[in-house]
Amino acid sequence: MSRLILGVALDGRGVHPAAPGEPPTVEEFIRLVRRSEAALLDFVTLEDGPGRLDSALLLTVAARETARIGLVPLGPALGQPAAYAARFATLDLLSGGRAGVRPRIAADDIEHERILAILGTPEGDRRVAELFDRAAEFLRRVGLEWDKAEPSSAAPQGRPPFISLAHDTVPYRFAARRSDVVIVTPADAGELRATRAEVDRLAAEEGRTLKVLADLNVILAPSDGAAAERLADLEDAAGGPFESDAGIFHGTPEGLAGLIEEWHHEGGADGFRIRPAVLPLDLNALVDRTVPELIRRGLFRSAYETRTLRGHLGLAAVTPEGTS
Repeated sequence: MSRLILGVALDGRGVHPAAPGEPPTVEEFIRLVRRSEAALLDFVTLEDGPGRLDSALLLTVAARETARIGLVPLGPALGQPAAYAARFATLDLLSGGRAGVRPRIAADDIEHERILAILGTPEGDRRVAELFDRAAEFLRRVGLEWDKAEPSSAAPQGRPPFISLAHDTVPYRFAARRSDVVIVTPADAGELRATRAEVDRLAAEEGRTLKVLADLNVILAPSDGAAAERLADLEDAAGGPFESDAGIFHGTPEGLAGLIEEWHHEGGADGFRIRPAVLPLDLNALVDRTVPELIRRGLFRSAYETRTLRGHLGLAAVTPEGTS
């Protein structure tokens, strides 16, 4: 298989609800992105949400402080396609072709409340499917806006890649229609293999292929015992077990490299997005020990080989007309 794609989620204090401390300042966040770039990671992702700074604006600041790493903010598929296209073309332009977008299926507040009230019913399932269909059409129109942009305001990549997060068949189908990369959330290599097969089948029906990445939450320490103690301490502080939509690994950084190699070869993942439980602690362990081990195993590059996010992801270049 080809070399791994490797990204990291830089959200708040980390993904664990009991991660200590305050969310990073802008300056601290930039240091995290630069640390990730020093480790040759392909991209970082950032979420929006209550009490958080705007992910696209924050990564635009990061673009000025970095040179190679991909920058992937959240992009709720809502509003005017032209404005959406301009926002992410601007990030792509300022970063020299390193922008991506993680589209999020979105509804206005009234529609959101109505869907929540019927979620899990046949009517709720129908409404959710309609939301995904509407988002797919929205992103199609965004792509057309990128294609017709004037040279002075065009995205250097032509079309910054869409990187979607998906947990089930409906979002897998959405990814097959519109995304370049899909991040999936298996619990083990067997589930990853089955998910990969489903995604590949749906993409083939659309005449497309996708890169498939697996999400992994990580709690790292110098020994397995110390990692177990860290997890126990976090769960005590949270008042309950650590639960997630994705797999959870606790162990040594070298053990994480072993799991990544296993899921890459046996599960068919093209790569991974790592979710550090606590920032910067788990990011530092990933950078200092896991990445060098992956390089030693021949799974990851020892230097950046491309300058754009599409290049890092192994995606074909896109012409202004939107064709590869």
